[in-house]
Amino acid sequence: MQSKPLTKLLEELEQELMRLGYTEGSLKFYRRRWKMLLDFAKSRGENYFSEQLGIDFVEKHFNILEKDFDKTLSQKDTQELRVIRMVGDFQLHHSVLRRYYKCLYPL
Repeated sequence: MQSKPLTKLLEELEQELMRLGYTEGSLKFYRRRWKMLLDFAKSRGENYFSEQLGIDFVEKHFNILEKDFDKTLSQKDTQELRVIRMVGDFQLHHSVLRRYYKCLYPL
C-alpha cells in the first residue's frame, strides 16, 4: 500500500468527516489539531503519517505517554488521543470509526 503525504491524507479525512455529518465545531477542533500535527511533522522533516509520529506528537504536545494509552485517561486526553487514532485508522482503512451515531432524522 502506497502511503499518502500527510497533507493529502488529512484533506481526504476532512472530506470524510464532512460526508459523515461532523459539526463545524468538531471540524474546527480537528483542523486545529491537524495543523499542530503538520507543524510537528514538518519540524521533524517527516511528510508521512506513522504510528510513531502520532505517539511522539501526543507525548510532546499533550504529555500523554505511550505507557498510559491502555489506562483510563481523562476525557480531554482521550479526545487528544482519538485525533491521532483517527488519522491512523483512516490511513489504514480509509474509513472513520465512529464512537457513536447520531440520528439526523429521529423516528
